[in-house]
Amino acid sequence: METAAYNLDDFIQSCRNNRERVLVRYDAERYAREHFGINTKADLLDFIGNHGLEDLTYINTEPWRNNPRKDKEILIDAYNFHTNLKLGYIAFMIGFSGKYEIKSFHLDKEKLTTKNIGNNFKKQLR
Repeated sequence: METAAYNLDDFIQSCRNNRERVLVRYDAERYAREHFGINTKADLLDFIGNHGLEDLTYINTEPWRNNPRKDKEILIDAYNFHTNLKLGYIAFMIGFSGKYEIKSFHLDKEKLTTKNIGNNFKKQLR
């Protein structure tokens, strides 16, 4: 069974209490605003740090495909979550700076919203 590269609890605690250790990439911040109404980086870190990612489910860990430095592998952990009847996707890594980087934060393209899958959305997350 595959395991995550990074400690999820440490990531969440960093979002809450150690914000200088967390970077948010432009597209992640933009889609957080467009898809979830989370308007700023500070709001996104509050949301994550206060356990707004309900029913987090680990998907996988993969090498960063767009890594500009081929000499240093960077891994990305991906998770599904739900919040306010929306199914989401988050992916993060520890980048070259040694800080967490939220690479992706958007609606789950596979499942979209609970409206699309009926009333049994928790069943879909398992």
